Amino acid sequence: MVSGGKRMHCGCRRLVVISIRAQWLYLAVILFGLGFGLWMLLEPAIWTNLPWSTLISGKKVVIDAGHGGSDPGAKSVTGISEKEINLDVALKLKKYLSRVGIYCVMTRESDQDFFNATILAASKKQRDLIYRTRIANKSKAELFLSIHANSFSQSIYHGAQTFFNPHNQQSRRLAQAIQYHMIKDLGPNKRRPKPGDFRVLNDIKMPGVMIETGFLSNPEEATLLNDPRYRERIAAAIYHGVIAYLSNRVPDLEEDQVKP
Repeated sequence: MVSGGKRMHCGCRRLVVISIRAQWLYLAVILFGLGFGLWMLLEPAIWTNLPWSTLISGKKVVIDAGHGGSDPGAKSVTGISEKEINLDVALKLKKYLSRVGIYCVMTRESDQDFFNATILAASKKQRDLIYRTRIANKSKAELFLSIHANSFSQSIYHGAQTFFNPHNQQSRRLAQAIQYHMIKDLGPNKRRPKPGDFRVLNDIKMPGVMIETGFLSNPEEATLLNDPRYRERIAAAIYHGVIAYLSNRVPDLEEDQVKP
């Protein structure tokens, strides 16, 4: 087009610029969709749109990542410390519970212990447990969840397991709910909820369980526990168990009396 002897290119340039922008916008939408799809594949499927949410929102749960600081807990054959696994699972569990309005009280959110380094080893453990139960009781929470990883002298043993105080019926029900979902979400496991005599469970004033997420003494299970994606699945399984308990949807599971 010519106007006053000068050729006009302005309109064509605008069309080219708009076309390029549209292509980039289209590409960005495609990449976002692919990224979101990949995230959905990696993120465990969890219940978030809960029809029974009024039973859950506003509840308070204590999450206790066992060991920490100068107390590493058990160690795997690959060298990873139990304290690292416990903390990672605890933080992932907090993420899930917080999504549905559950307030989480953490006994620790970093690599720390709760005793004076100068006292004797036996006293250190007692001080540590006293501190954790004090946090739980002071919080007036509905539930207490202590996260650990198991170990045994023989490497053949494997499987996640939930322990409870046999004198507390609600703790038994909580253990049943969590164990059911660990079996369902993590794969075949013959272990069942098991009564146990643990100070951290005996001294709390609310229903509580100790969750052993697997055996670090078993090479195959130690490899799984070393994988952040598997720990994400563990956290999701515990989350589902907590939701089932709080919504009164606890399945029946017989107790495990077998050692270890």
